[in-house]
Amino acid sequence: MSGLINHSFTMQNATALTISILPKTHRISGLSNFLMTNLSALVHPKSTMFAELLRLVGYTIVIGTVFWAAWIYQRFFSRRGLPKDLPWADGSTSPWSVAKLHVRTFFGLKPIIQNGYYKFSKDEKVFLLPNVVTGPEVILPMSQMKWLLDQPDNVLNQNEVNREFLHADRTMLHSNIIRDMVHGRVIRREMTKELDTYSDNIVEEIEFALARNWGTDTTEWREVRVYDTLLDVISRISNRVLVGKELCRNEEYLRSSSTYSRAVVLTAGMLNLLPEYLRPIFSPIIMAYDMYHYRQITKFVVPLIKERAHQFKPGMDYRRPDYSENNDYVQWAMHDAYSHNDPLEYTPEMITKRLTVLSFAAIQSSVITISNIVFDLAASSQSIEYQAGLRDEVRQVTSQYGSKAWTRAGLLQMLRLDSALKESMRLWGFLSRGVMKLVVAPEGITLPDGHHLDVGAKVGVTSYAIHHDEDAYTDAFTFKPYRFLPKQQGSGPGAKAQPMVTSADEFMGFSHGRHACPGRFFAANQLKLLLAAIVTKYDIEPVAARPENPWLNNTIGPPVFSTLRIRRRPGTVEA
Repeated sequence: MSGLINHSFTMQNATALTISILPKTHRISGLSNFLMTNLSALVHPKSTMFAELLRLVGYTIVIGTVFWAAWIYQRFFSRRGLPKDLPWADGSTSPWSVAKLHVRTFFGLKPIIQNGYYKFSKDEKVFLLPNVVTGPEVILPMSQMKWLLDQPDNVLNQNEVNREFLHADRTMLHSNIIRDMVHGRVIRREMTKELDTYSDNIVEEIEFALARNWGTDTTEWREVRVYDTLLDVISRISNRVLVGKELCRNEEYLRSSSTYSRAVVLTAGMLNLLPEYLRPIFSPIIMAYDMYHYRQITKFVVPLIKERAHQFKPGMDYRRPDYSENNDYVQWAMHDAYSHNDPLEYTPEMITKRLTVLSFAAIQSSVITISNIVFDLAASSQSIEYQAGLRDEVRQVTSQYGSKAWTRAGLLQMLRLDSALKESMRLWGFLSRGVMKLVVAPEGITLPDGHHLDVGAKVGVTSYAIHHDEDAYTDAFTFKPYRFLPKQQGSGPGAKAQPMVTSADEFMGFSHGRHACPGRFFAANQLKLLLAAIVTKYDIEPVAARPENPWLNNTIGPPVFSTLRIRRRPGTVEA
């Protein structure tokens, strides 16, 4: 027996060892008989059995300590193979100062980013940005952006960074969802190009959702929790597009859809903090809440898919879709799956998984953006004037375009609305990074300054720093909703501008380059429709100061617990 204990341990043979300690006769007769007949031996300090169990516990503690020590070293001290001469963001050099720097990234990443940007990036130097959750990142100066964007995906891959950050193979319900092109096809084809065919549905749902959450009282001010109420609004209008009118007003379905969309990032953060070897063990526990809500979603969506299945057959021509009866994501996804004759893709389970993941992408980023701009408008020193200016533009366009005001052509003329949303995204982007890529080439890559990065390293640029750089934006920390209007042509119809969906080195609200968010056109139009409804139907009471946006590692959330007072405008309530 002692020879067996002296063998090297693994998780598997540790279990086998525990069983092998028991005599064969008692393994056959059962554990309960064994404990009863050997109770005195187990508790006797001189017992060989007791000594062996203590030794087993001791080995387990030692092995566990070694693993946790390795995890602590990797999280707080290690460069993870990155060049030794690359400086940390604050210039830390000693192991303890580096460890403390990593600890600060839980809630204090903003000043670390700013320090590194002004100390190194502005001086055309590369630096290391610590991140205790996802590991250190190599940050390039902005002058190397073109080089970064030009690298092929088999050398530097942006999708792999997102997959790692979200633990997408687990949290996205199926590994295909993050890796293949199905989502991209449907988003670019139906969600983007066919906006005009369902924009009236969104407008109808906005009116219903705002009245439900913000009320229709035109005489009294009403205090509302901005994030919570707008989460409900965004969930309803997003699901109107995803699953249609009936389900988007089903409270049980809606609750699970919005809850899942909020939980994914928190779940991914917890998985990121676990040692890799523990993730397969604890991920089912950590994801249990998410999976519960996913199963609730399936209760409603799977029957809907089965009900529509008779309309489809393999080999359909996706170039001639008929969405006259049902114009929503379920219909689009089924049509795409049957068009490409993929048996996996047209199963109800797979379509439901894709829909659930897409609802996360559609809901969470949009509710953050719309919450932020409502706070920005309320806290501006020119709050009343800005609300009136946005309202006047909406009225001007609606009077000119009539029933087509809510089409893409009409929305393109709402330049003030677009500029205001873009300005708010500049100030309060959801992520502090703009473009981040993973080195996937086996031989690694050499940066323009000569530093070599091995496979597995992350390299990119931050968006927060350039978005708040006075050299790029005058009064960079001040909300100026008309900042992005054309400088010489005014804001009238026909004027040209750089809309919020257009990325640039100085604006990465939707990331940048060929991998910028494919759903940004849908998101932008949805946000414009909602903001237009808010400023025309409600007054937002000005406040003296804007509540702070909390940082959690590299994510920036809106003031989720803060309230504002709103009031329905006279003449906007239909009898």
